[in-house]
Amino acid sequence: MWASSSPAVLWSGPFVRPVPDAANSAFGTRSVFNGEPRSPHSGADFSSQPGTPVKSPNAGRVVLAGDLYFTGNTVVIDHGAGLLSLFAHLRAITVRESDSVTAGTVIGEVGATGRVTGPHLHWTVRLNGARVDPMSLLAVLAT
Repeated sequence: MWASSSPAVLWSGPFVRPVPDAANSAFGTRSVFNGEPRSPHSGADFSSQPGTPVKSPNAGRVVLAGDLYFTGNTVVIDHGAGLLSLFAHLRAITVRESDSVTAGTVIGEVGATGRVTGPHLHWTVRLNGARVDPMSLLAVLAT
């Protein structure tokens, strides 16, 4: 999925926050369990209330909308030109695969599905397969 992005740019204009709440995790940080460092955190977490609407940060096409083991209810949006967003742990998904979305389209609700300890939104961004800090995307391409 990460390698099959549309070659065309599907987004337009600035990127917007998926939820109004502040991010409460840092991209790339590592947890250490029993003296063993774990994989770096691949996105940003937002401690939002369950049921908070999650919005698409920009236009694109939904390439995945389903329940996965680790990320629970998950939506992936292809913004084109190798840029994709993943939204995890959703309580509800309100889009289907192949749907077109615009900036601000509600794609689901914050939840606690998958392997989590509590409700929050996890947002991951990849550009040509490389992990990108979603907050830096907002800083560069935001209003």
